[in-house]
Order: sequence, then structure tokens, then C-alpha cells
Amino acid sequence: MGHLVTTAELTLQLAARHRVIVLGGLAVIAHGHPRPTFDADAWLDPGLSPKAWAEAVRELMTANISLRALTIGNWKVIVGEELADVISRDGVVRIMGANQPLDIFRDPNELDMKEFDAVWERATPLGDGTRVPDVIDLLVTKQATGRDKDQQDIAFLEAKAEREYLERLPGASPEDAENMLDRFLTPRIAEAALDHSDEQIRALGRRFLRELSDDGDPFARDILQKRS
Repeated sequence: MGHLVTTAELTLQLAARHRVIVLGGLAVIAHGHPRPTFDADAWLDPGLSPKAWAEAVRELMTANISLRALTIGNWKVIVGEELADVISRDGVVRIMGANQPLDIFRDPNELDMKEFDAVWERATPLGDGTRVPDVIDLLVTKQATGRDKDQQDIAFLEAKAEREYLERLPGASPEDAENMLDRFLTPRIAEAALDHSDEQIRALGRRFLRELSDDGDPFARDILQKRS
């Protein structure tokens, strides 16, 4: 019996020639949350044209003849030149024939293709040539899915992002602090800004707490009352 190729080997082959960002459960695991995953997700550089993107996937399938590409949802086998049309329409294809399914995205959920370069720059390199998104970019991909497992991932990622922000905020410049709080914000982070040595950052904390309170956040309202 021949060797069953793994999704890790497939992503390694893709990453040898193209930029690849790991998404989904494997990315959550890489951030330190141990949980099972039954498939793998990879974001293959969308800077490639649909035709060139499809050719990169076809090269992967040619090198691994057990693979086949399916459309997401109706699981139709994609034949030949159909791949470029499918990826332009769906933004993702599923690769079967490895040890687990591999979903290869050109246009992933909640992240715009135009953001790939920025996400890539913020991402952490892994040992296989791929990168894992920073905690906030990964959090964005988990929002609005409605799945129970994603709610658990969201709770983990939000807690990790909050810890990282609470560590970084005391040494942040006003510009960096504003950029941070624009990307991710909790009442606890906004409250921490109130204790910063820089008045600009303290003012940011007050502003964001008022905005959260106006949006109905009871924790922000309590902080404002306590700190007024």
C-alpha cells in the first residue's frame, strides 16, 4: 500500500513555491489552544490571477495523483479548466485524497483578498514555510460563522488577544495605542488605557469606553462610573 499524503505535506509543497497562510483549526492550535481538527485550511496567495492560482493547485494534484478537487457544498468533482472558474465564483476548493480534507482558499471568510499582504506581514512564520495569522486576524475569520466550535475558538482567541494587549499597551506610543484599539477592544483594555502615563492614551481609553457604553456594554458603563 502506497504512502497516504498528509495535508501537512501538501501545504509544505505549496509553500515551497507560493505564499501560504494556515487558517482554521490548525491555526488555532498553533496559537496554543489544543483541540481536535478534522480538516485543514490554507490561504494560497490570491495575488495570483485565477488562472495562475488554479494552475498552482493543479500542479499540486499532478504531483500527488491521489488528489481530487471538489466544489464546496455540493461536492462536485472539478475537471480540468473548470478550476479557475470555480475559484473565481466560490473563493475556495476542497482537496480530497490526503489523510484529511484540505480547503484551499483564494477568498477566505471575513478576510478580503486585498488584505493578504497585510495579513502575511503580521503573521508568524512556521517551520514549514507557511505562516499563521496573528491572533486578531485569525479571530476575524472565526466571527459570524455561528458554529459551536468557532465560539470556543473565539473565546480562546479573544482572551489571548486581551492578554497580549494588556502587556503591550503600557509601552505603546499614542499612535500605536490608537491603531491597537481600532483593531481590537474590550472594556478591560480600554480601562488599562486610563492608567497609561500619556494623556493622549488616557483620553483614548475614555473615548473608547464611552463608545462601548453608548453601544450598551454594561462593563464599560460600570468602569466609567467607577473611574469618573
